Amino acid sequence: MRNHPSASQDQPAAGAARAADPAAAPPPVLQPPGYPIVHPLKDVRLGEAFPSFAAGDGIYVQDTNGKTYIDGISGLWNVSLGYRHPGIRQAIVDQLDRLPYVNPVDGANPTTLAFAETLLRLTPPSLAKVAYTCTGSESVELAIKLIRKFHQLSGRPERTLIAVLDKSYHGTYYGSMSASGIDQEISESYGPKVPGFRFHPVPLGDDGKPAVLEGELLERRLAELERLFAEEEGRLGGIILEPIIGSGGILPLPDRYLRRIRELCDASGVLLAFDEVATGMGRTGRMFAFEHSGATPDILCLSKGINSGYLPLGATLFSDAIYQAFARAGSHIEHLSTQNGNPIACAAGLATVEALEQPGLLAEVTRKGELLRHLLNEALAANPLYLETRGQGLMIGVALTSDRSQRALLDADRLRDVVARLKQRGLLVYPIHTPGVTTGFHLFPPLIIEDGEIRKIVQIIARSLGGR
Repeated sequence: MRNHPSASQDQPAAGAARAADPAAAPPPVLQPPGYPIVHPLKDVRLGEAFPSFAAGDGIYVQDTNGKTYIDGISGLWNVSLGYRHPGIRQAIVDQLDRLPYVNPVDGANPTTLAFAETLLRLTPPSLAKVAYTCTGSESVELAIKLIRKFHQLSGRPERTLIAVLDKSYHGTYYGSMSASGIDQEISESYGPKVPGFRFHPVPLGDDGKPAVLEGELLERRLAELERLFAEEEGRLGGIILEPIIGSGGILPLPDRYLRRIRELCDASGVLLAFDEVATGMGRTGRMFAFEHSGATPDILCLSKGINSGYLPLGATLFSDAIYQAFARAGSHIEHLSTQNGNPIACAAGLATVEALEQPGLLAEVTRKGELLRHLLNEALAANPLYLETRGQGLMIGVALTSDRSQRALLDADRLRDVVARLKQRGLLVYPIHTPGVTTGFHLFPPLIIEDGEIRKIVQIIARSLGGR
C-alpha cells in the first residue's frame, strides 16, 4: 500500500498554509544524527517525530509517552482482530513450544498443512493449491510468475502481457511495483522495471472522478474492457486486479464489471488473479471480496489479515489447471522465501479463521460499516470539506474536497494537516491522495470495533474537520 500524497508528502508544508490554520500540525522534524531507522515510503530524513508505540489492546495503541490512540487503520490494514487477541496469542505460544520453523523446500508441518486446507475450504473448489509467501507484495510477485509460466508450459509463450488497472497498487517488489498503476512517476526512477504490463483505466465517471457506475455509464466501461481483450488477443495472458481499489482511493469495482471480466477471461483463455491482500479475510463483510460479485479467480493473493497481522504471512492460491500445467511438465515453481509457511505464522492464521467464523461476526462487519458511514454522513453533511464515503464493510474511504460543487481535490498540505489533527485527537488514519481522482483518508478499523467506539471515531473526525 502506498502512503499518499506521494512524492512530496513528507516535505515541510508551505508557511502560508500553516499561518491560515493555527490548528495545523508543525512542520516535520528532521532526524538527528544517529537515528537508526529509515521508514518505508517516507522521506529518509524523517523519523524522530514519529510516535513510538509501546503497547496495544483491542482497537487501541499506546505510545511511549502514554498517549492512547484509536487505531482506525488496523496497523497497516492488517491487525483485523485487534491487539492482544487471546486466541491468536495462545496459538502462537503453543506452536512456538512445539516447533518454530520447518524448511519449506523439504518439509511440511501439521500446522502449515492444516492452514492450507483451511484456506482451500474457505475458497471456491476451482482453487486447488496453496503456495505460502511472507507478504502481499510477494503474493502478487508469485501470481505474475504463475501467469507467465502457465502459458509457456501450455504452448503459448507469446502470452506474457498482464493487464492491471491504472490506479491499482500491488506492492513494492520489482514485479509487483511494475504492476502497480499508482505512483508510476516514483517507480520509474527505479527502472528498468519488469516489462509486459498494460495499464487499463480504472472505471470512473466521465469526469475522471469516482461515480456510481450503472446504466449507460457502466455499459461504456464494459465496452472499454471488451476493447482491451480484443486489442490484446493472443498476447494477453492474465489480468490482476483488486476487487476494491485500496490505496488508489477505495474505489469498489461494480459486481457486473467483475463478472464481465470473468466471462472475457473464460472466452479468451486469460487467467484472472484477484489481489485480495487488503480486501480478504472478512474486511468487506464476506470472507473474500470477490464473493459479493460471484466472479471467482484463477489465482488469489492474500496477506495482511490472513493472520490478523501478528506475524509475516501471505499465500497465493491457484487453480488445478495451473497446477496440472506444472505437473505435466514435471516442473517446479521458481519461488522461495526462507520463512514461507512459517508454522507459528500459520498457527496465528488458524486462530484468525476460527475467530472470523464465529457466528454473526461477518454480518456484524457489514452492519458496523453501514453504521460508520451513516454516522459520518450525518455528522459531516454541512461540512464544506466533506464530500462522501465509499467502500464496503469496514473498508471505508472518506473523501474530502476543497469545493463540493466541483468535486475538487484537497491540496496536499491541507490533507496532511487534517491527518495530523486526527492524530493529535487520538485517531490514526491513512491519507488518500490519488492525483486527479480523489483525496481524503482511509478508515479500516479492527473488525471487533464496538458501536460506541464507532461513535467516538465519528466525533473525533467531526471535531477535527470543524463540524459538530
